[in-house]
Amino acid sequence: MFTSKHNPNGGATPHCDNGAIESLIAEYQTTRDVNTLASIVDLTQDRALTLIRFRKTARYSTEGELLSDVNFKLIRAVDKFDPSKGTAFTFMSQVVMNSLCTSVTAARKRSKQYVTLKRSVVRKLEAKHEDHSGVDDITHRIKVGARTTVTDPREISMQRWYVDSFLDGAFELRRHECADAAMQVYGVRHERSRELYDLTVLEVRRVLYDDLPPKQPIAAGRLLGTRCAWMTRYAHLMDAVEFTKFVTLTKNLSPFILVLIDPESRSRRQDRNPAICRQNLLWALSGHPDALPLFK
Repeated sequence: MFTSKHNPNGGATPHCDNGAIESLIAEYQTTRDVNTLASIVDLTQDRALTLIRFRKTARYSTEGELLSDVNFKLIRAVDKFDPSKGTAFTFMSQVVMNSLCTSVTAARKRSKQYVTLKRSVVRKLEAKHEDHSGVDDITHRIKVGARTTVTDPREISMQRWYVDSFLDGAFELRRHECADAAMQVYGVRHERSRELYDLTVLEVRRVLYDDLPPKQPIAAGRLLGTRCAWMTRYAHLMDAVEFTKFVTLTKNLSPFILVLIDPESRSRRQDRNPAICRQNLLWALSGHPDALPLFK
């Protein structure tokens, strides 16, 4: 119990043992013992719940979801604790607050994507029969047409998981969200999760490209000063139609996709792979001839 001049007989029950946490952090930083890390997380749960309830952040997400986010950040932050700069109580509290602020910001951004559903619109929707034929058709075409040059069974399973995630999320999930989730599900490295994401997105876009409305030719000069500027160095290897398709298929993907598209590429250093040529671009546009169906 905490005591003070106002509460000489004891006040509130402490919900964070600073000394114990500092000892465990020092032990973990030395031994890297997983059980010690778990103990650190356990000792911070009451403090995290206190801040969640005091800040009323559960109105944006459930306590379980918030605790999950907090624990993830705590695990990553333990190595950064320096006792010379402050106490473990202050450090952990700040980590929790940062996590809660991030969750609230994300929830507010999501809320802006939706508008109030008017009663008149509801009546119109109720008057129509529910029709999933369009979604089912897209799902069928992607799963029939998607191909891959990946040979590792676990990575193939991961690519299938990506496709299912795209479909379930209506293609609104962002690159880092999918890749970070895949790291937790499949235990792959940060770099590889993003490589497989790029390969999968490219393949899905390629399958659906012919169904998109005709696009106006994209001039290479328009891309200068944008995130797509790297594509301009390959414009001279394609005609106007091919370049437009290339920009559409690879938008927001890593330039390294042109190396990954070659199944013979084994190194992440571009100087250890053959130079990018028109063949790499054709594989990006039309798929690799040795690719096999992703869904059997």
